[in-house]
Amino acid sequence: MAFSQAVSGLNAAATNLDVIGNNIANSATYGFKSGTASFADMFAGSKVGLGVKVAGITQDFTDGTTTNTGRGLDVAISQNGFFRLVDSNGSVFYSRNGQFKLDENRNLVNMQGLQLTGYPATGTPPTIQQGANPTNISIPNTLMAAKTTTTASMQINLNSSDPLPTVTPFSASNADSYNKKVR
Repeated sequence: MAFSQAVSGLNAAATNLDVIGNNIANSATYGFKSGTASFADMFAGSKVGLGVKVAGITQDFTDGTTTNTGRGLDVAISQNGFFRLVDSNGSVFYSRNGQFKLDENRNLVNMQGLQLTGYPATGTPPTIQQGANPTNISIPNTLMAAKTTTTASMQINLNSSDPLPTVTPFSASNADSYNKKVR
């Protein structure tokens, strides 16, 4: 009896080490969710102390660190949600990894070539069509129509140690009275 209890403990500890090793190996993987092994006592009827077993391995879905990758097509999901991906056979997959690139047809795909899908939006403002099927998300190869900027706001700090302009008084027609030239 004591031998089987010890073996069950070793097996549970080995599974826990596998989970920890997987967490460490994937610590730099974008979108990876760490796992935690949960344990339970084994007993038969009223007899306790028959050993331990792994009750399950749960994933931690809390947000990880969001970092700037410098790639224009990479995105991150905050809070709940997954990216919906489809392979060439139409099988659906879900992922939290937001690393995307364009394929030869300008569809957004992940690094394994699975296509990112989403629900089509139409109208102004764009709204998602109720009951529509998800479609591939693509970026057209055409230029978008230019739109004039109508408003802008800016917050700046001036360097208090800069010298005052030498041209006085201020004149809207003389740029030297309000611009600092950098040489």
